[in-house]
Amino acid sequence: MAITNKKINLVQLDQELGSQGLIADFNDPENKIIKAADGANYTEAQIEAAIEAHLAGPTAQEIYALSREQGIIKMQELGFTEEQIVALIGS
Repeated sequence: MAITNKKINLVQLDQELGSQGLIADFNDPENKIIKAADGANYTEAQIEAAIEAHLAGPTAQEIYALSREQGIIKMQELGFTEEQIVALIGS
């Protein structure tokens, strides 16, 4: 088990370790708990070293949120009203 306050992309971190599986508890952003999933052969030292070297890329949720925001901005630039934007993509 490793504890960190770094930004972590768990899917990316698992891939960096070899894709055996990680589980995590991110409920406390200052004390994120990361450990090997059942059946994964990662050692605590390997997980800690991977976290140290890890530079988190954007998650799929972050990419979606950014894309959605850019889409809204573009629609506003094109003259869509707020009502039209909500009708097209929701609130």
